[in-house]
Amino acid sequence: MDLRAAGKTDNISDTVSYADIYRISKDVLEGQPQNLLESVAQLIASATLAKFPQISAVRVKVGKPHVAVHGPLDYLGVEIFRYRSTDVPN
Repeated sequence: MDLRAAGKTDNISDTVSYADIYRISKDVLEGQPQNLLESVAQLIASATLAKFPQISAVRVKVGKPHVAVHGPLDYLGVEIFRYRSTDVPN
């Protein structure tokens, strides 16, 4: 979303509250269990774009800290980008 107005006005009404995005993520994570991190990320992206028409694209990164992989790592995860259908880049 274009954040120039929020940068100039310092007014929450010119942006999307992080608390609202957090609630969407929390609802997805505490809702219907998913088998794949990709599904979790897709649900968060879809809900965000559906609730906030002023957002034209979203990037969602989901990490899982405890995985059945042996080796030095902090987490494994996925990152997706989703655009409104009219905003898909060429």
